[in-house]
Amino acid sequence: MNSKDRVDAAVNNRRPDRIPVHEDFWSETPDVWKSQGLPERIEYFAPENPDEKLDNWIDSFFNFDIAVMFLDASPRLPQKILSRDGEWYTYKDRWGYTARKLFGKSGTIEYVETYTKSPGDWEKLAPRFTLNPDDTARIDDRNYFEHFTPYPSWPDARRKFERLQKANRYILFKDYGPWEGLWRHREFTRSLMDLATDPGWLKEMALTHHNLRRDILEKNLKEGMKPDGFFLVDDLGSSQGPLISPAMFREIFKPLYSDLGTWLAENGITFWLHTCGNTEMFFEDYIECGVRVINPMQVSAGLDAVTLKEKYGNHLAFYGNVDAHLLDSNPAALEEEIRRRMDVFRDGGWIYHSDHSIPPTMDYKVFCRMMEILRNE
Repeated sequence: MNSKDRVDAAVNNRRPDRIPVHEDFWSETPDVWKSQGLPERIEYFAPENPDEKLDNWIDSFFNFDIAVMFLDASPRLPQKILSRDGEWYTYKDRWGYTARKLFGKSGTIEYVETYTKSPGDWEKLAPRFTLNPDDTARIDDRNYFEHFTPYPSWPDARRKFERLQKANRYILFKDYGPWEGLWRHREFTRSLMDLATDPGWLKEMALTHHNLRRDILEKNLKEGMKPDGFFLVDDLGSSQGPLISPAMFREIFKPLYSDLGTWLAENGITFWLHTCGNTEMFFEDYIECGVRVINPMQVSAGLDAVTLKEKYGNHLAFYGNVDAHLLDSNPAALEEEIRRRMDVFRDGGWIYHSDHSIPPTMDYKVFCRMMEILRNE
């Protein structure tokens, strides 16, 4: 099997030739690992030039089965770095927030300010959620987060897509969901209050983003870029359970999930969903909306893919669920956790990924050992 076939089999609960493998890294991890044996030539990002080969990209080095391209369904406000203070910097993002974080490193983001403080602000912002004919591409293989380089043209974006296709990887397109998209410009706490005090306005903001995403997906198909799966990023969970009630989810967000799921099914694209924390209370709703794959399956929030397989059978596949707390602390327990999942999911239903991402504190050789187990046992 090639990577595309392998992931497709796992997603549809058919037996792959081995467990599919994919991972994400903290941005500083590759540089730290170069002192532990990772070749110096390996880079965190794929080459910007679509004509360059992917040989030096860390995902290619580890031969991951999934490749991701990221939609930009933002209002495309001017993005710029405002100031530097030692290792920290403050910047304005195209989504409409101002944030402070460590420069060039992963870690906690301090949201300083957001754009939409009032309905008047929203009236000014809403028209920017539009796909314009003279736009640069609304998709790239470089993460939308801190994307300070210019977006490619649509032809160059297609060449990047074709570069991934030639590698026979399973291609996911990725974008914020309705909750993640709206609070980026409205602010997290305000958005929670809107759920209770003005849900109609919140639904309008979520729908506006949703419609732009649909337009971008349609544009990608017209440009010859059809992914194998679409990955919606919508963190609606905490470690204790959902952030909102099932009734609120069904009233405000489920119609958008369902509309997206219908469109994806009509176009032969599999629906993947990322939601941190524990939203098992919504799993039946996700299934009704067409969601096929759940990620990251956060262990510390009480989720276990092995037991969930018994509940949801062939309705869901799971992507993740390897405890990030073990990555840099307990190699023996990490191996045991991986083997337990491998034993249960050899006939499909699981794609390896940590339930977060790989920090620089994880030893390079431990990660390589983990890859060896997944591919050879």
